[in-house]
Amino acid sequence: MSPKEITKLTPEQETLISVYREKWHSQALSVQPIDRQKATEAIQLAYNLMGDPNPEIMFCDSPRAAFDILLQTIWQRWQSKDDYGHRHIFKDRWELLRKQLDQQIVYEVFDKIDHKMGEGSLQPGQLWSHILYSQIEEEWQEIISEIAIKLLCLWSYPIPSELWTSYVAGVDFCISVLGCEYSQDEWSVFESVVKHCGWIYPLRNLCIICDRPRKLLLDDEYRPHAVEKPAIEFADGYSLYAHHGVRLPEAYGKLNPQEWQPEWLLTTKNAELRRVLIEEIGYEKICQDLQTIEIDNWQEYTLLRIDDDADIEPIFILKMICPSTGNIHTLRVPPDVNSAKEAVEWINWGIDSEEFSIQT
Repeated sequence: MSPKEITKLTPEQETLISVYREKWHSQALSVQPIDRQKATEAIQLAYNLMGDPNPEIMFCDSPRAAFDILLQTIWQRWQSKDDYGHRHIFKDRWELLRKQLDQQIVYEVFDKIDHKMGEGSLQPGQLWSHILYSQIEEEWQEIISEIAIKLLCLWSYPIPSELWTSYVAGVDFCISVLGCEYSQDEWSVFESVVKHCGWIYPLRNLCIICDRPRKLLLDDEYRPHAVEKPAIEFADGYSLYAHHGVRLPEAYGKLNPQEWQPEWLLTTKNAELRRVLIEEIGYEKICQDLQTIEIDNWQEYTLLRIDDDADIEPIFILKMICPSTGNIHTLRVPPDVNSAKEAVEWINWGIDSEEFSIQT
């Protein structure tokens, strides 16, 4: 007998979505050390289900330590051209589980569940795994070639636990609240792996399990953020500095943003990092410390250009001196303005500068 199709949610069921979202959201932000025995049992269950019983299991204190092991392991397996690990198998089995539920719930209801599960929970751009992984890749580029890194990523890209919590929250709700039929083995694998493991690197016959971070500092939008200290730190000391989700070099992250220097813009290639530096340092200090070229003057307004190397495109600044207080204000304007008057019109939404009093 086929299961009954679910075509709508009751008000009580809708209310419970947030309960399950918070349940798994808190799991994503956990900084408690993993229970290695339970993590081992979770991985053994997963590998048995995938037809690869009794894998070797290695524990690491941080993802960076796991990469060091992978570097040796992948090279040793170079001759085995088809050894791409089990990450794709995890993905395939997940899709099978979701398909089971999809056959019991109409699209509109399933879409509503996914949408409400996403409200207030970690979004892809907030996942600290993304910037942490980019840092590790950058560190590796100092050791091995970019091509080798791409091969390593192909074989061994991790399954980050905080990413999968957003997946299992919806499934948990469908099973526990809506009473959907499901594969007990499939669900047990994902529930236990997410609950008891940190990052995992699932290779054939081998799974590397990373412990959770000991410190995880986030802003009010759940983006990694800390001032003068790491936003993420692991038991072995490996850490990451970040400013509202943007990764910082350690030399920058150890300092208060008030101490950041304009000349850093001249050597910073990353566009997002440049944006953060400009926002925190401010155009007034940038104008003071970096070489500026005066383009045009009009009354108390001066149009300036800063060294082209400070950003992707030349930085044009409108400098304004308040007639009554003498205070200086600066504002960035598009690089295609040709005069101070034109810049004034731009900041005033295109109103002709002659049509309003500029002595305000």
